[in-house]
Amino acid sequence: MLQQDSDCLMTEPSTVQDYLQFLSYSLSPDSQSVPSCAERMDWTGLLQFAEKQSVVGVCWQGVRRMGELITNKPTEDDVLEWMAKVSKIAKQNRKVNGVAVKVVAHFQQQGFETCVLKGQGNALLYPVSLSRTPGDIDIYVHLKGHDENWVNDEAAVNQVIDYCKGLDASARAAYHHIDIPAVEKVPVEVHYRPTWMNAPAHNKRLQTTLAVLLSKEDGTKQVTLPEDAGQIVVPGFRFNVIFQLSHIFNHLLHEGVGLRQLIDYYYLLRSYEGEVDERAWLNKKLKDCGLWRISGAVSWMLSVELGLPQTSLVTPPNELYGKQLMREMIAGGNFGKYDDRLLSGVSHSKLMANLQRLLRDARMMVYYPSECLWEPWFRLWHWMWRKRHN
Repeated sequence: MLQQDSDCLMTEPSTVQDYLQFLSYSLSPDSQSVPSCAERMDWTGLLQFAEKQSVVGVCWQGVRRMGELITNKPTEDDVLEWMAKVSKIAKQNRKVNGVAVKVVAHFQQQGFETCVLKGQGNALLYPVSLSRTPGDIDIYVHLKGHDENWVNDEAAVNQVIDYCKGLDASARAAYHHIDIPAVEKVPVEVHYRPTWMNAPAHNKRLQTTLAVLLSKEDGTKQVTLPEDAGQIVVPGFRFNVIFQLSHIFNHLLHEGVGLRQLIDYYYLLRSYEGEVDERAWLNKKLKDCGLWRISGAVSWMLSVELGLPQTSLVTPPNELYGKQLMREMIAGGNFGKYDDRLLSGVSHSKLMANLQRLLRDARMMVYYPSECLWEPWFRLWHWMWRKRHN
């Protein structure tokens, strides 16, 4: 029996499968037949599951098509509760869209090259862009005129860090990003490296690959946000395939990952069916960067559980790793916040947080040994890096 948060009324694996089946139906606006699980669906439980996974707006796209159900229709109260939450998500999206435009414009005016990572760029790939639950704003910032060697130029990185500390003297830099003051209560992370890996060899290849992709002429593109909110710059498809997969991997290893991040990846892959030679290139890069196993896990989840066509996959599905990923996602929810395996006091104690991280490494070791074995060493190195840069 799966152990779940007390606020989420799903304990049986069959119930979780019903929720996943309904989510798969909701993801595709072309779905014609109502899924069989709808006739036995606990609509209150589905909403709680969707909230835990931050996919309320996505599931609503399925709920709103339930008018043709003969039995077990969502009640009027169910529908009104869903509508209220979806309206709130859309309102927050409008706010975050406006802030993203302002943040991009600000850094461009200061002479930086910028692009928005994940977030509002991902939302544009959804059939209903305002249905994606928004988070903070992640913006990649670097000096104009720098090529792919940018990530290895500590002086150039320090210029971004120094500028951000000028906005907030208390800001503390991490290896890949630094926070600046929230804009209209929306948190903003400034990245000078998109992400990272614990293993040094994998990290070096990842940094170089992502920097090269962004430095290309077609590495980024300008897009218009919904309702004429303005324009932002986002990375291209190849960059996002690698970067967003590494983002999922980092969350899986370090704190927990939920279905919202997986659905972002679903719509990313669905947006583009690459040629054979491009798939071969991406597969090689994913292997070089230590992302091959997590890619197989994500491919299995997307195809088997969420119905993504095989033609949209970059790498072959891996059932063993896919089922492990699914267990972690269901147990922990968005960012692992609902995981009942968490030690008490983790959020208040560095010692407990470090112990929790080591326990997580031990649990993941059999699946991802390289990253887990290097994680304590990376933490030690990162502590010294932060001492130099703060």
